[in-house]
Amino acid sequence: MSDYTTQDAVKFAMDGNVKEFQSAVNDLLMDKVQQQIQLKKVEVASSFMSASSEEEIVGDNDGDQEV
Repeated sequence: MSDYTTQDAVKFAMDGNVKEFQSAVNDLLMDKVQQQIQLKKVEVASSFMSASSEEEIVGDNDGDQEV
């Protein structure tokens, strides 16, 4: 979880505190990125499990076998 809020970032910008502003923005963005990655992991895992149970696994039995 982020140590900063968007209000903190705005306050740092208004005060001219560049280093703290950069830290706040980077921390907030990284928090958002990590949240989206976690959501995508759950989405991929759920679709992977449902796709493997719905599809029938078929071998290469179309008659084009190499000798």
